[in-house]
Amino acid sequence: MKPSPLTHTLAALGTAATLTTSLHAQEIYLAQGQSEKEKSTITLPYAFPSETMDLAFGVASATTGGFNQPQSAYGWGVMGSSNSSYGVYFGGLNFNAPGSKRLFVDPLIGASRYTEMRSYQNIPNQIGPFDTKAGSNESDEEDYLTGKGWDVFVDARFRYLLPIGHGKNTTIHTYSMDNGLISDGFTGAEAFNPLTSGRSYIRFAPYYRSKKYSEDTTDALLSATNGLELGLEWDNRDFIASPSRGERFKFLIARDFGWFNSDSTYTTWEFEANKFFSLPETSWARQQVLALSMWTADTPTWSDNADGSVSGRAPEFRSPRLGGFNRMRAFPFDRYNDASAIYYTAEYRIIPQWNPWADINWINNWLEPAWWQIVPFVEIGRVAPSYDLGTLHEDMQWDAGVSLRFMLKKSVVRVDCAVSDESSSVWVMLGQPF
Repeated sequence: MKPSPLTHTLAALGTAATLTTSLHAQEIYLAQGQSEKEKSTITLPYAFPSETMDLAFGVASATTGGFNQPQSAYGWGVMGSSNSSYGVYFGGLNFNAPGSKRLFVDPLIGASRYTEMRSYQNIPNQIGPFDTKAGSNESDEEDYLTGKGWDVFVDARFRYLLPIGHGKNTTIHTYSMDNGLISDGFTGAEAFNPLTSGRSYIRFAPYYRSKKYSEDTTDALLSATNGLELGLEWDNRDFIASPSRGERFKFLIARDFGWFNSDSTYTTWEFEANKFFSLPETSWARQQVLALSMWTADTPTWSDNADGSVSGRAPEFRSPRLGGFNRMRAFPFDRYNDASAIYYTAEYRIIPQWNPWADINWINNWLEPAWWQIVPFVEIGRVAPSYDLGTLHEDMQWDAGVSLRFMLKKSVVRVDCAVSDESSSVWVMLGQPF
């Protein structure tokens, strides 16, 4: 493996992983006059330039309402590239588990072979060209490793809906929509009390991921992990697909017990809080929403050893980290990773009254565009070697950007453009970032 320079990042992830994990919770979405959910499939080719794949291309498909479960969705994707990278993905969402009306599962599996796979971590007991630790808040943007390798992951994310609030009498919720905005069937934001409003979940998810470099013959890098994630969630948003009111809280603990081919034993926790404020409708805006989010995480098992090595830490892709399509969007995946992290963002989401696609028949028939949205946003955050609130709020990283989002076939598609003083990125994804 060799270090290589970091340049402008341009990424568009049109794979089944993004198609399924970014869709909605166990909901059914009905347009005006529609009484029954219809099975719907969208298949799209895609191509994009990338630092790590040169020119990437592929096909992705997503289907909602299959297998006689109208609340479910599944998708698949295949990709290749001009530098001989390739991958295949499959994912499902909101499948009702047999024997329980309240248990839902999201399976996800993928395997990719990269010729320039990237890692923001140091090789133990090797002196690199930089004085700072790779991935740390002070690290150099060119301090990463790249080489040939496989990235394989398997997840099964289970959610048990508790019989309280809006989940007391209804396990699969039906929304009625008027041109992409909710008109009836709110799922929360009626009270700040999980016993009477919103839906609450117990979450558990066994996971496995191996990001193995072909040239890492000594297994020096942390590259394989498997474990169990447990958590609680209260979702008190009025409309899951694109909320305008309410809040959402989530707390997760993950543990790798060192089983099978795991490279380390560790524990991490994370907490996320989101809040949405509805602003007045105007002559030019159908909807205005101020969306706020904070997230923080820690690795209590992290221990710096006298020889410079670290025990009790996760691989960088499971550590507290910033960068990618949801947090600090101007930076590559896992650009910043350490023992602890904190993050804040604010978005101003505007849906104009004017819909330029309303009278274009072939677009309406193919994509069903209900609305479009323009979203300026700002983000700040940092990682640190220990969980100290003072340190976490010093010398924070920042970025800012603008996003165009579209309600297509009752799902939100977003194109996020973000810039910082170090890098810039463009992401094409499904779903709101929070």
